[in-house]
Amino acid sequence: MTRLTFLTPWLAAVAVALCVQFPAQAQERFTLSIPGVSDNRLFTSAAASDASGCGGKNQSPALSWNAGPQGTLSYAIVMHDPDGQKGLGVDHWIHYGIKATTRQIPAGVGAKSALEGVGGTNIKGTTGYIGPCPPIGDSSHHYIIQLYALDLAPDALPAGLTRAQLMEQIKGHVLKNSSVVRRYHR
Repeated sequence: MTRLTFLTPWLAAVAVALCVQFPAQAQERFTLSIPGVSDNRLFTSAAASDASGCGGKNQSPALSWNAGPQGTLSYAIVMHDPDGQKGLGVDHWIHYGIKATTRQIPAGVGAKSALEGVGGTNIKGTTGYIGPCPPIGDSSHHYIIQLYALDLAPDALPAGLTRAQLMEQIKGHVLKNSSVVRRYHR
């Protein structure tokens, strides 16, 4: 009997034993979506800023997601345009302290105080949603909307954090994240 022939049944037995001891967990993927719209599509003009001739209504998109992993205590949302300011980036929406039981946010509430949780500071120095408004003639800007499942209580973080400050505060507390991309040009 060769050594390989001897090891093959032994390896198979070990593999079966491991599967019995550590069953595969069929956990659902943590997925963020904008209901009714596939990823990488253009924002409607309603989502665009209502300032500077951008032609929009400054309505945040509707968002929905499935439950975060076990241990999720809150969620955070960040909408960032990496193409803004000539590639230096623009932060449009920072919101956190969203309860773990929440699974959706209706369209338009990001610019209002009715949204549960805490507003972070965007590029304009305010704490609500600021819609897209890329310069005329720029190619489509990409707007990355990220959702973080956190092991932090909804009231764990102070209001008004910038995106950079939020990222520093949640370091080591992100259980999962998911994102969608939207584009916009005018």
